[in-house]
Amino acid sequence: MTSSPPSIGQNNTRRVNTRVHDDEDNSRNDEKKVVYVEDPATPSRWLSVEFIIYYIFIVIGYYMCIRKILNRSNEYNDGLKENDGIVDGWFMGRKQDLSDTQYRIYRENFPLLSIGLSIFVLFSNFIRRNFPDKPYSRILFYNFVSIGFLIFVHGSASLIVLGIALINFTISRMFAKSKLLPIVTWVFNGFILWTSYIYSGYKFSFIESLGEWGPYLDSNKGFLSWETYFKVSMLRFISYNNDYHWMKIKKPVMDLKGKNAYFVAQEKHQPADHYSLAHFLAYIFYIPLYIAGPIASFNAFVAQVYSPQKSMSLAEIIKASVKILLVFLGLEIFLHYCYYHSFDKSDTWMSFRGDEVALTGYVVLNFMYVKFLIIWRIFRLFALFDGIDTPENMNRCVNNNYTFTGFWRSWHGSFNKWTLRYLYIPLGGKKTQFISIWIIFFFIGLWHDLWWSWVAWALLNCVFFSIEIGIMFYFYSPKRLSLRKRWFWRYIVACAGTFNIFLLMVANLAILHGFTNSITFVKNAFFSEGGAIAFIFAYCWLYCGIQVMIEIRESEKRSKEVKPF
Repeated sequence: MTSSPPSIGQNNTRRVNTRVHDDEDNSRNDEKKVVYVEDPATPSRWLSVEFIIYYIFIVIGYYMCIRKILNRSNEYNDGLKENDGIVDGWFMGRKQDLSDTQYRIYRENFPLLSIGLSIFVLFSNFIRRNFPDKPYSRILFYNFVSIGFLIFVHGSASLIVLGIALINFTISRMFAKSKLLPIVTWVFNGFILWTSYIYSGYKFSFIESLGEWGPYLDSNKGFLSWETYFKVSMLRFISYNNDYHWMKIKKPVMDLKGKNAYFVAQEKHQPADHYSLAHFLAYIFYIPLYIAGPIASFNAFVAQVYSPQKSMSLAEIIKASVKILLVFLGLEIFLHYCYYHSFDKSDTWMSFRGDEVALTGYVVLNFMYVKFLIIWRIFRLFALFDGIDTPENMNRCVNNNYTFTGFWRSWHGSFNKWTLRYLYIPLGGKKTQFISIWIIFFFIGLWHDLWWSWVAWALLNCVFFSIEIGIMFYFYSPKRLSLRKRWFWRYIVACAGTFNIFLLMVANLAILHGFTNSITFVKNAFFSEGGAIAFIFAYCWLYCGIQVMIEIRESEKRSKEVKPF
C-alpha cells in the first residue's frame, strides 16, 4: 500500500490565524483564510477512571486475540493441518509463516544486501572525508558503482533501463522551458510502466536484427525484473524532469522560513550544472534507495550530496538502526506463532467464524505495516549513514490512525509528499481536490499493478476519502468551534472514527481480495455465524483504542510536539 492525496486534517493539525498549513498553499506567498482551526488542548485524561476502564478493555481484547491466534496457529504448527507458506522455522522448534513472497525474498537476501550497502556507504564516506572540496567525486562514484549494480541485478536488461533513463534525460532537454515537458514525461513513463507489465519487461528477441543475440540476451536478464523496480524509478524520472523544468523557467520559490532542512533543499533550485547527466544518473540509480525508496526529490538529493544532512546525528542513526533490527527480530518471532497471512493468502479464512474472519483482516494489515516499516526504514538508514535524508514513511503506528487522511499521510509519507509536489498541486491543489483525488488514487492503484484488486482499492479509497473530506470541511470550520468544545464531542469523534476504521480495513484489504472477495470478507466477518457478536466486540474494542488515539493527539498539542508530516 502506498500514499494518498494530501490529507485535509484531523482536529489537531491546523493552526489558528496563520497561513493555511498545507503544501499547496505553501507554494504561494499570498495569505489565505483558514479553513480549519486547531482546537485548544484539553486537560490530561491519562489517569482518569474513564481511561483506566479503556485500558482494561484494550488489554482484555488483545488477550482474546492472542489466545485465538495461538490456538489456530498451533493446529498447523503441531502438524494437525497444513497450509501453503507455513514452513520449518528457526525459533523454538516451531514452524514459520513465510507465505508473503516479498518478505521472504527480503529476509533471505538481507545479509548480502546489508554487506553490499555497508561497503557502498563506507567507500562513499571515505571519498567525502578525503575529498571534501570535490563533492562531484561522489557523483562519479555513484555513477560507477550504480552501473555495476544494474548489470549485477538486471543483467542484459540493464541496457533497457539505461535506455529509458537516457530517453527521459533527452525529453528534459528537448522541452526544457516548454509546458509540454511534464505532460510528455508523464505520457512516456506511463507508456513504459504499463507496456512493460503487459509484455513482461520486453524481449530482445522481438528485435529481428539481433538474430541469435536476442534469445541470448533474454536468457541473461539478471535475477531482479527491471520492470518491477521501474515503478520507483518512474517517480524519480518525473521528479528530475519537473525540478529541471521549474529551474529553467525560474519558478518562484516560496517563503522557506521555519521549514525543515529537507523541505528547504527540495524547494530551492539547484545551480544549472547540478542538473547534468552525471547528477541525473546518480539520483536515478542511487543504490540505497533504488529498490524500494523512500522517495526523495531530485533537488533534495543533489543538495545533500554537496551538503550532507544534519537532521540526525550518527548516534541517533545508530540508535534507530538498533531499534529497527529489534523490530525485525520481533516480526521473525511473531511469524513463528501467527500464521494468519497464510490463512488470508490461501483463502482459508473463508471457513472461519465471523470473529476470526475479522481478526484475520486486522492481523494481516498489522503484518503489512511492520513488513514495510522494516524495508523502508532499513533502506533509509543506509542513505542517512551516507548523508542523504528522505521523508520518513510510517510516521504513526498503523494502530494509531482513525481517518483516511491521517492514515495515508503516515503510511507511505515520502510518496505522499511526492504526490503533493508532482501531481496534486499541478492538478489544481485544494481547488480541485474532489476531482484530483480520483485521478491520484487510480494512478497509485494502477502504478502498483494492472490488477482488478488495485482498481477495487482505488475505488473504495476514493469513495470513502471523498465522504471524509466533506465531513471534515463541515465540522472542522471555525464556525463550529463551539460544537467541538462541548463535552460530548470527543465521544462523537470516537464513534465515527471506529466506523471509519472498519472502512479503512475493507478498503485496504481489497488489495488482497479484489471486488468479489472483499464483499465475501465483510459478509463472513459480520453477517455470518458469530458475526454480530464479533462486530459489537470489535466496535467497543476499537472505540476504546480511538479514545486513546485522541488523547495522544491532545498530549502532542499540550507538549507542542510537531509530528513529521
